[in-house]
Amino acid sequence: MQELLITSTKIALSFLKRSVPGLLIGIFIAELLIEKGIINRLSPLGKPFVRISNLPEECALAFATAFLNTRAGNAMLIDFYKEGKIGRKELYIASLMNAFPAMVRHWNSMIPVLLATLGGLGLLYFGILVLIGFIQTTVFAFAGKLLIKRPEQIKGVKNPAKNSREPFKKVLRKALAKTRKYSIPILKTMILATYITALLIAAGFFEYLTSLVKDFAAFLPLSPEEISVALSAMGSSIAAYTLGANLLKAGLIGEKALIRSLLLGSVLANITFLRVLIPYYIGLYGAKDGTKIMLISMTTRSAIILCLVLIMGVVL
Repeated sequence: MQELLITSTKIALSFLKRSVPGLLIGIFIAELLIEKGIINRLSPLGKPFVRISNLPEECALAFATAFLNTRAGNAMLIDFYKEGKIGRKELYIASLMNAFPAMVRHWNSMIPVLLATLGGLGLLYFGILVLIGFIQTTVFAFAGKLLIKRPEQIKGVKNPAKNSREPFKKVLRKALAKTRKYSIPILKTMILATYITALLIAAGFFEYLTSLVKDFAAFLPLSPEEISVALSAMGSSIAAYTLGANLLKAGLIGEKALIRSLLLGSVLANITFLRVLIPYYIGLYGAKDGTKIMLISMTTRSAIILCLVLIMGVVL
C-alpha cells in the first residue's frame, strides 16, 4: 500500500509539473487578450460557427483564441460561465465546438514529425484529422442550433477600443488578478483529479483497459500489419508513424491501409489519453461537467473516425 501511494504521488507530481504551467499560461493569455481587446480582431474566424450554433456572438472570441491556445479558449468560456454570461448548455456547445481549432493548433507539433516519418502521406493524414475536427465542430454547431433557442448578447464583455487605450501595466494587473481568481479553484480540482488518476495508473487500471482493447483488436477484420500500427498508437503516436513508414517502405502495407490503421489507432489511443484528459477536463469544468464534456467529445470524434474508416474500407 505504501509503495502504491509513493508511486502514485510521483506520477501525480510529474503530470502536474508538465500541465500546471501550461494551464496557468493559457488562463493568463485568455485574460490578457480579453482585457486588451486584441482577440476581438480574430473573432470573425469563429462568427460563422457561432451564428449557426445560436451561441452569443462573443463566444466567437473563445473559438478564435483556441486557434492560438486551446487552454486559453476554454478558460475564456469558463470565465463567461462563472460570471453568469452564458449558461451550462452554451458552455457545453461552445467547448465542444473547439475541436476544430484545437486540431489545427497541433500543426506545429505534428506536421514536422509526420513529414519526417511519412512524407506527403503524413500531410494527407494531418489534413484528414483537421477535416475530422471540422466535422466535429459542425456537428456541435448544428446541435446548438437545435438546443439553444434564443441567443443573447453577452453583457459586460470589454470594448476593444476602450481597452486598447488603457496603460499596459493596468491591463497586465487586471489579467494577473483574474488569472489568480479563476486558476485557484481550477487547480484545487485538478490536483485532486490528478492524484486519483495517478492512483489508478499505479494500480494498473489503465494497463488492464489497454489489454482489453488489444484483445478486442485481434478480432477486427484487418491485416496483422494494420493491427500492429493501430495498437502501437496506444503507446506513442510517433511509434505508430515510424512503424507504419517502415511497413510501407517494405511493401507490407498500402497507403490506404496505413491511413486507416492510423485513424483506428487514434481511437484506440483514447484509453491511453484518459490519464491526461481526466485531470484536464475535470480541473477546468469540474467533475460532473468535465466528465460529460470529455465523454461527449471522445464519443463523437470516435464515431466520426470509425465512419470514415468504414467508408475507406467500402468505397475507396
